[in-house]
Amino acid sequence: MMCKKMLALPTVKSRLKYLRLRYLRLWGVSLCAPVILAACTTVHTGPIPHEPIKNAPIPTPIAQPEPEGPPPVLTPTPDPVLVTPPTQPPVPDVIKSAFSSLPHWGGGDLSPALKSFKKSCQVWAKRDDHKPLSSAHPEFGVYKDWQPACNVARDLAVNHENAHSFFQGFFEPVTLSNPDSEDGSGLLTGYYAPILEARRLPDAVFSEPILARPTDMAIQRQPRKNINALSAKVLAYGRPIDVFFLQVQGSGQIKFANGDMYRVAFDGHNYQKYTSIGKVLVARGDLPAHAASKQAIEQWMARVGPKRTRDLINENARYIFFKTEYLSADEGPRGSMHVPLTAMGSMAVDPKIYPYGALFWVVTKLPQAAGDYNGVETGVLLSAQDSGGAIKGPMRGDLFFGTGDDAGALAGVQKHRARWYALLPVQLAWALNGTILPVS
Repeated sequence: MMCKKMLALPTVKSRLKYLRLRYLRLWGVSLCAPVILAACTTVHTGPIPHEPIKNAPIPTPIAQPEPEGPPPVLTPTPDPVLVTPPTQPPVPDVIKSAFSSLPHWGGGDLSPALKSFKKSCQVWAKRDDHKPLSSAHPEFGVYKDWQPACNVARDLAVNHENAHSFFQGFFEPVTLSNPDSEDGSGLLTGYYAPILEARRLPDAVFSEPILARPTDMAIQRQPRKNINALSAKVLAYGRPIDVFFLQVQGSGQIKFANGDMYRVAFDGHNYQKYTSIGKVLVARGDLPAHAASKQAIEQWMARVGPKRTRDLINENARYIFFKTEYLSADEGPRGSMHVPLTAMGSMAVDPKIYPYGALFWVVTKLPQAAGDYNGVETGVLLSAQDSGGAIKGPMRGDLFFGTGDDAGALAGVQKHRARWYALLPVQLAWALNGTILPVS
């Protein structure tokens, strides 16, 4: 574990008092008004189908005379005793927040992060207040530590100004360091939910089945090369390349010829080892390491034909099964935290290291357009709400870019080193006293 001490800091109590006053001023709330925090509400949703279907003014009080009581009893006053008052530590007028030195803080839109955080709070409201978010890392505290922030976020309108004031008022950033990297950085890639053209019956083009999870565990555990349309219920047929990349992304949407659209969501896998076909192509010399993107792999497949494409796909023995869901407007697929993912506000992490719902400020390069392999350095605030077969180890993240081809064009070229900072509730961050948070 790497540690770094900061300058002497005010007490947690004074810090919390300051932040509470600062946050109220930001919102124009009278400092004399009591603030009542209510518990997070639980949002109930209906069952998910498994088959597709097409101010009277307040009167001024009148002063009442105090009731007359018995005359006071006079007692002698003792001689005064001089007592030296205890020395009180000074409370600074301005407490410098670590946000002031956080790279790129305030430079981007924090609305997606507020939207995704509100969804995490809905799940946490069902948890035991005293249960830790992570048994491996108590630094993330218990659910009750996050409750004050959730109470305020619940009724907060989602926009950048609200989000910026909210996060800066209730949280403090803590530096993460990666012991597996020479410079302490991590890696951020991207993923998205594709929209596939599909058919109900197979033909020469739409020949690859999208399968439901088999009822027989022995069949479910077969490697990819042994799984076919007879292995389980077929939800739809798509192009082989499209279906493979649907499995890589983990969820998406299917669109039939008559215009009907449904979501296909992750419903399990075959417990086989995941192998990156991009790395296979690089190792064989078919693609350069710096350009092994989704687009480059698709171009290679189109060039070599269906047989070599099938052979390459079978190099990855992992197979993903799906279930159909109704589409909800403006909502992404459900991640491993069982909440709809938010474009540019959710990411997949290794849940063995980071708890679902944890907040991270990630400083990295993000593509500005399709084909932009270089990207522009910026910061993005993300909630850990998903996981993935290839997302393993400390400071390894996968940013959800959204749904459709435009999101896919950006996700396909996202692969850059990244510096990570955890946003913790103030009392948890200050308890660390400047310690760099361990990550493994």
